[in-house]
Amino acid sequence: MIAWFFTTLRTYPEIAIFLTLALGYYFGKFTFKGIGLGAVTATLLAGVLIGQIGITISQPLKATVFLMFLFAVGYAVGPQFVRGVAKDGLPQAIFAAVQCVFSLVVPVAIVKFAGYDLGYAAGFYSGSQTLSAAMGLSTDAINRLGMAADQAKALIDSMPVAYAVTYMFGTVGSAIVIAVLGPALLGIDLPAACKEYEEKYGGTKEMGGAGSAWHRWELRAFRVKPGGKAVGLRAVEAEALVPDARVFVERIRRNGKIEEATADTVLREGDVVAIVGARDVLVKVIGAEAQEVEDPELLNVYCPTPRSSVATSSPSSAAPRTPPPRPSCWASRIVGPTLPTLRSSAHGS
Repeated sequence: MIAWFFTTLRTYPEIAIFLTLALGYYFGKFTFKGIGLGAVTATLLAGVLIGQIGITISQPLKATVFLMFLFAVGYAVGPQFVRGVAKDGLPQAIFAAVQCVFSLVVPVAIVKFAGYDLGYAAGFYSGSQTLSAAMGLSTDAINRLGMAADQAKALIDSMPVAYAVTYMFGTVGSAIVIAVLGPALLGIDLPAACKEYEEKYGGTKEMGGAGSAWHRWELRAFRVKPGGKAVGLRAVEAEALVPDARVFVERIRRNGKIEEATADTVLREGDVVAIVGARDVLVKVIGAEAQEVEDPELLNVYCPTPRSSVATSSPSSAAPRTPPPRPSCWASRIVGPTLPTLRSSAHGS
């Protein structure tokens, strides 16, 4: 049975290719304590194991698939490369040059010390740097050396072995070096540095900031009760009922239809009103006197950062106010232009 299976794979190498992919993607998803091979490494190992059967892949197919791989890599990282060079070209160029020198010198030194041949050297370099493209370039370079066919084949066949072994350390080892050795060499407390970075750039240090689930300004929906204080009042008059606070009637759902509120909009029984204000005011003051309802469509308000200040009138005044142009960021209607940082907080909510 096993002999028939091996013979089938040798006769139909396309089955071996797809079997390798299937095994690699299946076993690559498993992890142990958060560490896993991943689809690429698992597929590579599956290919090394299945390749021990002695399967021969035609050179045109290998070249075609490899060129497709190079195209996919370039297509994916090309835009990032162009943006990176345009932004920080010189530092990245220097870093790339240093990285290339060390990445080449170390494998060459190991090969010279251990006495490995050129094929193993190419495999060491490609795998340790997780640089699959170097495999194709090395193969092409070996074929151009003018060696005997059997000698060139022996060198080319030794490359995947060294590549597979060093590729695992190139992926897992890099993570270990960055997480353990790197901070120790630089004298950095990595958890503390990560926490500080998180707090500095949108973490939870600032109350109501981008990294916080709590926001000071909110938009919530309430139903006008029969006989309530707001029945028959204009929107601006209803807003003035809340003492020492700034709240605004933003939208109204009346008879199933949504209307944009103005200063002169008269509130009626049964209206569902979208009110924007400080969270504590909406919860403790309005929420205690009105019935809060869930109305996603009514609360679905586009809220960009406004280009001009709005809401300069006093909240206790019943004088008509000029509504801001739509769409407007409702938080800035409350806090005004002097608290621009709260606009982004409101936008994040």
